[in-house]
Amino acid sequence: STVSISRQDVGDEVMRFNEIREKAKKDYRQYMTDMSSDSSKVDASILNIYEHILDDPAFIGQVVETISTKLYDLETAIRLVSNEFIKRFEAAGTAYFKERSSDMVEICEKLISYLYNDDGRAKTFIEPVVLVVLRTFTPTDILSYDKSKIQAVITASGGKTSHAAILARSYSIPVVSGIKNIAENIRPGDQILVDAEKGNIYIRPTPTVLSKYKKQPFDENAFQALKEKWRRPVYTKDGIQVDVLANISLPDDVNDANEYGADGIGLVRTEYLLSNRKDMPSEDVQYSYYRSILQKTNKKPCIIRLMDIGGDKVPQFFDMPLEFNPFMGWRAIRIFLERKELFESQVSAILRAGVGFDYSIMVPMVTTLQEWIEAKAFITQIATKLSVKIPRIGVLFEVPLAILEMNTFMREIDFASIGTNDLIQYLSAADRNNAKVNYLYNPVEPAFLRIIRNAIKCANDNGMPLSICGEMAGNPMHTVLLLGLGLKRFSVIPRNIPLIKELIANISIAEAAESISHIDAIESTEDMAQWIKSLNKRLLGDVLPTLPLTVDV
Repeated sequence: STVSISRQDVGDEVMRFNEIREKAKKDYRQYMTDMSSDSSKVDASILNIYEHILDDPAFIGQVVETISTKLYDLETAIRLVSNEFIKRFEAAGTAYFKERSSDMVEICEKLISYLYNDDGRAKTFIEPVVLVVLRTFTPTDILSYDKSKIQAVITASGGKTSHAAILARSYSIPVVSGIKNIAENIRPGDQILVDAEKGNIYIRPTPTVLSKYKKQPFDENAFQALKEKWRRPVYTKDGIQVDVLANISLPDDVNDANEYGADGIGLVRTEYLLSNRKDMPSEDVQYSYYRSILQKTNKKPCIIRLMDIGGDKVPQFFDMPLEFNPFMGWRAIRIFLERKELFESQVSAILRAGVGFDYSIMVPMVTTLQEWIEAKAFITQIATKLSVKIPRIGVLFEVPLAILEMNTFMREIDFASIGTNDLIQYLSAADRNNAKVNYLYNPVEPAFLRIIRNAIKCANDNGMPLSICGEMAGNPMHTVLLLGLGLKRFSVIPRNIPLIKELIANISIAEAAESISHIDAIESTEDMAQWIKSLNKRLLGDVLPTLPLTVDV
């Protein structure tokens, strides 16, 4: 329904619109401040896009025009304009624009809430609940509730790597997305069992199902003992050292890496330096940032990835062209090579900060050898200009064309890393933000494992240091498998390091390699998953029951 106003009320409605826009921006900035200071170290940049929309001249102009020419009240104008934006985004058909559609829903509901005197304070529950979201799930759905009372979230739409899902998991809240018929099957007060690992939910579960899922509570004391034990290097049962490195985004994350026993830093996501910024940080600001990270590493090796701008990581100050498939568009090295002046300050800052430290530079999203040679020459040129030692320079293999031609890179690179998150997405043509195709996004797909095996073999045959830095490496279920494939460098989230090291210490690489020699005979993902479970039980049967695991290995 629509509500009309008289012409003399137009000015008041436009003034109210500007007031609630400013209030929303203020609230989002406060959210970002709270998130930045939160001990969970959530990346606050996921809210940047909201402020960007609130300042968008097209959005502002259309709302004001709807009020002034059609004489609709403010709520009607906001809903009509927001719905137009949502329709356009959804018609584009890509995951990126579906996320923008979700962002628009968030902005619309946020603005309208102020019209009804919603004070924006955190909402709470008397008892712990499972939060069921029947509309689009947004980050502020999590931020606006008392998170200590939310046991899990079930959503009717979205994917497991949406901004909101990532934020929920950063607060240790399990999320299952894309349950289309949830509204027709639940009633208030229902007991719901949520298996976020497998993406399953059970409404009013039977005693048999409850018995199946009943586990011992997580043993924090056992985990603390593992932390203390593995603040040292780890060797397999047959005496081979395996490095377990940490993935980080912020300088303070290095403290976590050290606490959990990281052998170094395998991935610094430098684009997070741009969070909440409206301009490119100066070279000196970047120098201080990278220097603070390196100083905390205690002289351990550190791999710094150049900024992976693009896709869903677009800084406020960057003039990004509209793309219908930005994850496969202008991003990372492709921007680097066209806008070298943008990256010169970053490369210079890293090279200056790295003096006296064991560090490397990694280039993301490389597709062709020619791209790599041009990027390497640019970095080398800056190092020569600064009269500093040229560091090790390597490639993050996450584009299928590059990993399938990995052997051609061997003479030109100093080290390699595999980014399995994007690589799986591109190989399977399955957007990891899309709940409808989540079943295709699977690291144990036999064809994908054969590609990983060939890449590891290629690196090992050439004496090339290689790590895997995607979520696959940090999943204890895959530790035996990856060791058997020949991997000797894991790069994972800090908290997983003690568990991964404990598993490595109880495995013989020779035995693991012998055990996985039969994977060519396995044809389906389901059979591969079952085979990996049986492999883990066979090689780690005595160890697994003693570990504080939160996943089924």
